[in-house]
Amino acid sequence: MTNPPRPRPAPPGSPPAELVAREPFPGFGDRHGRYDAWLARQGATWLVSETGADLDIVVGKVSRDPSRVFEEVRTWPSLRRGFDHGFASPLADGGLAVTGAGAVTVYGADGTIRWRYEHEPWGDEDRYGACVPDGSGRLLLVTTPDPSAPPLSYDGDLCVALDLSDGRPVLQAKLPSAGAGYVFQQSLTDPSHITLNAAQGDTFYAFTISVDDGSLGWEAAGVDDELFAGPPTSDATLMLHVGGQWLSRYNVDGTEATADAEAVLPEGMQFVGFHPGFLDKDHVLAAIAEENWAPASRHLLLDARTLVPVAEVDYPGTTFLDPLPLGDGTWLTVHDDIVHRWRTTV
Repeated sequence: MTNPPRPRPAPPGSPPAELVAREPFPGFGDRHGRYDAWLARQGATWLVSETGADLDIVVGKVSRDPSRVFEEVRTWPSLRRGFDHGFASPLADGGLAVTGAGAVTVYGADGTIRWRYEHEPWGDEDRYGACVPDGSGRLLLVTTPDPSAPPLSYDGDLCVALDLSDGRPVLQAKLPSAGAGYVFQQSLTDPSHITLNAAQGDTFYAFTISVDDGSLGWEAAGVDDELFAGPPTSDATLMLHVGGQWLSRYNVDGTEATADAEAVLPEGMQFVGFHPGFLDKDHVLAAIAEENWAPASRHLLLDARTLVPVAEVDYPGTTFLDPLPLGDGTWLTVHDDIVHRWRTTV
């Protein structure tokens, strides 16, 4: 005799989402799932897109004013001329760092090439590294292949620190991930707190990266099959199971909380998307659906400390995919090439 399934608690309310701003962002609807589509850099949130026949890079800095979407949007029209590009990261001085299949190129604020660092090609024209400035703004961290590793026993890529003034390699650290897809993020509250996700086929890694006292290193984070979700805060980090079975919060004091999908979500639902995150200090915003690539998702508000669902957001007559919480009580969604900014009251 089997026990009857236990009831799954449902969120008690559905507060309406209030649209506070909407602005176009060319090309973003088709690029929403890219590793660098959204970035935390220099204490701000950025969106990265491509547009036009030449796939010009468009970079948008999300405004701190909750009544607007963007503080600034800039197009870099000449980047693809003679160069391939994959991952793009804005720099504090107005420049842009762009990775390619076999090189990293840094552009000044005026669009001219400041320097170019060539490295061992990835061996796949669709494979690129990732990049991020360190907390001091003096170094650019980049993932590259390891040219010294024997091809038949290749055991890991490199994280290389380049001098942002001239592209000189300064430091490097060997990673356990090999030929992976990478994404760096910075904490919105502390740019020196840098995270790195690595997807190597069916194997996943999450690292915290440290740069101090002339050394570069990494430390594994979370448990197996967890990746960093939204950017960390000064006191906590969110991590998501790659199959959507749980969402975890790790606190700097060593405590943690986990929301198990089977226990806290409606039956058949899992956590989906790329970046559940802190909506504000009291709430986490996360998407749920029956499968990760569902055409639409439901958005839950969770208690930020316990990760227990407290409400489900009610959108006015429509649905949206993966939301991007901004930490100030507002969040973004994208429909085609239109970015919407929302808020709600719980």
